[in-house]
Amino acid sequence: MDSIFKYFDTFSKLSHESRELIAMHLEFETVRKNDYLWRVGQRNGNIYFIKSGVARLFFYNEQGEETTVHFVSQNKFVADLESLTMNTPSSVSCAATIDTEVIVLTSSVLGKLSKEVFEWNELMRKITEKTLFDKIKTRDKIFQGESRQRYLSFLEHFPSVANHVQASHIASYLGISQFTLSHIKGELNKIDFLRNSKN
Repeated sequence: MDSIFKYFDTFSKLSHESRELIAMHLEFETVRKNDYLWRVGQRNGNIYFIKSGVARLFFYNEQGEETTVHFVSQNKFVADLESLTMNTPSSVSCAATIDTEVIVLTSSVLGKLSKEVFEWNELMRKITEKTLFDKIKTRDKIFQGESRQRYLSFLEHFPSVANHVQASHIASYLGISQFTLSHIKGELNKIDFLRNSKN
């Protein structure tokens, strides 16, 4: 539970009473590898805080091909904001790439906290803005370069993700083929080997 309150503290200092009220309503779940937090087409009014593990957001295009749009790792929130705020069917699915521990805030709890915790609405506004800003900034940074630079930027921005995610999912996110990704990883491994052999 400490992890979510440490995260909250980076945005706003909650009163003791507010922390106790929030803590009373937190739900803890373990989402097994490849299980869904929510599926495309569902209305999802919950938000999830990733205690450990990795969640992946994706959809299927008209050809039935899977496209990964984002990864969310430890100590971050994940939600479908449009489905949450507009009560519309989600346009993406979210699944765990490895066994993932989450703290769940259900739609009913969110409504209750909005009314009963003085700092809640401002806290959620700050978190939402920061999450969206970071997502856009990360994508802009990653997709500035060619395939090799995209992968290096991916490793920089998602250092804890690469070892826990299928290569096909990373390739899909980066907009490159699995063959290209494999070639890039091979080149980088060769460079590391040559560098280490000289030391």
